Amino acid sequence: MNSKQKYVIVLAVILIAVAAILWLTSGGEILSKDGIWVEKPMTELDKVLGQQPQLEFKEQFTLGLLPHTAVFVGLVVFISAIFFYVFKSKKQRRLNEANN
Repeated sequence: MNSKQKYVIVLAVILIAVAAILWLTSGGEILSKDGIWVEKPMTELDKVLGQQPQLEFKEQFTLGLLPHTAVFVGLVVFISAIFFYVFKSKKQRRLNEANN
């Protein structure tokens, strides 16, 4: 493995780690969401009367593992594999050709 291939692997690992950290900090949800349901505060009278809390939809993007994070990681792995193969040194190519 030459130095260019090592750089490709290090960069891929860093990008995958950043994607994983962003996914975890945004809630670690499996599916991406466009919003969340928020409970409205209840008054004491509502609690005494046994009312159910009211929910309202708040638009807020939540990054999910599927499809955004997984697709990004898949692209990073695919592109890294291509660069890893392209950056093979001539010596390694000759050795492979001699063995075949």
